[in-house]
Amino acid sequence: MNLMRLPKNFAPKFAIITLVAATVLTSCNTLPTQERNFGKCGIGLVIWLRQPKTSQYQYFTIDGGVFAYGAGVTALNMKTFWQTDLSVEQCQTIRQCAQDGGWFSESPPSSSPEKGDLVADIAVNWDGGRQQFTASGDQPSVKFLTDFLTQISDARFQRALDRLPTAGEQPQ
Repeated sequence: MNLMRLPKNFAPKFAIITLVAATVLTSCNTLPTQERNFGKCGIGLVIWLRQPKTSQYQYFTIDGGVFAYGAGVTALNMKTFWQTDLSVEQCQTIRQCAQDGGWFSESPPSSSPEKGDLVADIAVNWDGGRQQFTASGDQPSVKFLTDFLTQISDARFQRALDRLPTAGEQPQ
């Protein structure tokens, strides 16, 4: 008796089971939880912004008043490649946007974006609790906050570019 022999229809069944399991696992919306050290911002925040049609990804975290950013493959893997301290004014803007957007309420403004639309997976912690939800990336509070965080990122990148010598200049 050969115990290693598999039924003829095993391969298609195995493929379907594998596909279903992979779909279930990748659709689980579990973002990292930020520590209870909210720092000067008063919140911990994770936003994973993704555009599946164009394979564009951005990943923003705020923890203890420190903003971290990742894009591309780094963001796809929910990782960041740099971080910077936020000013008190920036923290106030971020917290106010989250509050105005209803992110601290019992039922945050979650939605089910259409397939291929810009999607934001959001986890926010504050003194009163924790919320995790999915929203359209075009929702006003999500768009404002991700644009604001992208501006902070762009300013940091520009400062790095400004330190580079211009063509023809030799470093001293």
